[in-house]
Amino acid sequence: MESDIKVQCNEHGESNAAYVCQHLLDGIGIGFNVGIDPDHPDATCPDAWCDDCELRLNDAGEWTEELLKQADIQLVCVHCYSIIRAKNWNQNDAAFEKLLEESIEYLDGKQATITQEFRIDQHERWDWNQDTAQLVFSNDGKPALICDVVFVGSISTRSETWLWSWANDSNVEGVKKRMREVRAYGEEHRFNKLAGAYWPAQPVDGWQMTSIAARLLNAIGAYRTPSDSGFTYMVITRAGWAQ
Repeated sequence: MESDIKVQCNEHGESNAAYVCQHLLDGIGIGFNVGIDPDHPDATCPDAWCDDCELRLNDAGEWTEELLKQADIQLVCVHCYSIIRAKNWNQNDAAFEKLLEESIEYLDGKQATITQEFRIDQHERWDWNQDTAQLVFSNDGKPALICDVVFVGSISTRSETWLWSWANDSNVEGVKKRMREVRAYGEEHRFNKLAGAYWPAQPVDGWQMTSIAARLLNAIGAYRTPSDSGFTYMVITRAGWAQ
């Protein structure tokens, strides 16, 4: 998992450390396997190793001294970890592109409907509350529209990275728990961007991941709110006029 230990990276500067087998450092397409710590199941950077190490581990049944010697676990920064993951993760790219295309089409249709019905692009103010998992639109200081939401993730425009909500400690459980369904789908189908907590990204990636989340969670729309450091993306699961 991502460590509290700091590592100085020549490319990315100082950041928390992550752990990978030596083979992943220069590998390309050699597989990326992770060890989930049951005490930290939502870790941003779980310990990782290649397919060959995974085969040896399965044969041995546990990490023996000999296996650890062969793996020669290395410390890398969390930014390098996401790059290493992308280089070595094996997936069906055509299947992922198909999912993305269908998801964008799905959300476009839902967004057109919710915009027409509830005018979510015309209200004076928005406020979200994590404890209630609601996004409230107001006019003239009075609530007008109340939406139940699930936080999808966030884009940092400073570090140019994406972070899924399930891995974000600043998000409370109630507003992010359903995103583990999206992560599970990504793990099952071996889609890197859905299974990996943190990776280099631009705002367009945020909308793409939100589209996929909307389709998988049968959402009726989506919204993005800005901050000083980037954007928070959420899907809307229910909407209704305030009483």
